[in-house]
Amino acid sequence: MRAIKNLSAEEMNELRYIISSTENSILKRRCQCILYSFLGMQVNELTEMFDVDRRSIYNWMNRWNKGGIKALIDKPGRGLKPKLSLSRRDDVEQVKQGFLMYPGNYYRVLEHVNNQISKPVSHDTLRRFVKKLLVTGV
Repeated sequence: MRAIKNLSAEEMNELRYIISSTENSILKRRCQCILYSFLGMQVNELTEMFDVDRRSIYNWMNRWNKGGIKALIDKPGRGLKPKLSLSRRDDVEQVKQGFLMYPGNYYRVLEHVNNQISKPVSHDTLRRFVKKLLVTGV
């Protein structure tokens, strides 16, 4: 069984500080796992405590060994990217153009938008995007 073997007093204090002060629950769990591993808990106990697969525990330990606390933080840009975004001017323009071309015909607007952009969107996605457009006033 693998475990965290070397933690300085400074690293332990830093882990404890993050556990007590951060609002990021994912980072808090990872820091707790590293600390408990150093204190002697086995990987199978950690998997039960944190309700994750043992590979996740090993990944956290490897990340800790490579880069400390900074390596435990998720990098930005993870997750599914939106199909339509207010920050992409082309998306906004295509939706506006669709409503100008087909006023009152929502399905024709949807067809127009899907023909003009790279990723096809559903009726619900377009509806939510239009709602955001109206709220922000773009």
